[in-house]
Amino acid sequence: MTTESRADQIGKNTIFAKLGSWAGNLRDNLPEINNSRDITDLEKITGPALCLAAGASLELHLDEIPEFKGTIFACERNLIPLLERGIIPDYWVSIDGDPIMATFIDHPLVDEYAGKMTAIFDTTASPKTVQRWKGKKVFFNAWIDNVDELKSISLVFREITRKSILHTGGHCGSALWFLSDFLNADPIVLIGLDMAYPASIPDLSKTFIWEGIKHLSEEEILTYFRREINPFGKEIITDFVWEGYKDAWLTWIKDADCMTIQCSDYTILHQPPLKVMTFKEYLNGNI
Repeated sequence: MTTESRADQIGKNTIFAKLGSWAGNLRDNLPEINNSRDITDLEKITGPALCLAAGASLELHLDEIPEFKGTIFACERNLIPLLERGIIPDYWVSIDGDPIMATFIDHPLVDEYAGKMTAIFDTTASPKTVQRWKGKKVFFNAWIDNVDELKSISLVFREITRKSILHTGGHCGSALWFLSDFLNADPIVLIGLDMAYPASIPDLSKTFIWEGIKHLSEEEILTYFRREINPFGKEIITDFVWEGYKDAWLTWIKDADCMTIQCSDYTILHQPPLKVMTFKEYLNGNI
């Protein structure tokens, strides 16, 4: 009997929980999808890309990011804080279908700089987010399941939308890396892609998986978490979901032709072939 990996288990559970909302969002997004470009229409990148995910590490580097020379990708969650610091991403990405995502771009600054950014949406992203954005829109289908099987949901979504399929890694932070790699960026620099929490967080109820485990005893809850001190010297807490993502990520990065540089101080993703350094070291040319 074949044992499923944690990443496979997470993926299967996600499909069962989200398929209905994904299909509904895709249906509502179709008018925008049909009038928008595909990711294959984007120009390839020459040089480095900076992926700004929404982890706690991002806050440590907001003053340094303007020194970066290259293409910047961001998540919808951190778009407003970046714009408030004068940081204008070239691309921002949204793959989450929750309507609350629209609140992260509901700001006059987002409208002011809409002409300078391109939004890249999964076809199942929140329709409210898609409709709230007033700038250029590009769509793709997130890889959901095995596209070699005729029953593939990904294939069905592709045929409905006529948009390309691209792996996202299951969350917006990793989607930034996949899109950067797809557009031939090299190297790809990561900030805020933590997949962990600073050990100083006040309680575990602030973590991503809390709603699914809060009914358990304290002793059982603790089995879902692990502490470590990472190469940046930061004590961090991670959970079994992020651990599953990490295991899958290492495989994807090993298969990529580009160099990936990890500058996320609170990360659990620091194993080879990742090159680990501080963002200041990268800016000083210590590659």
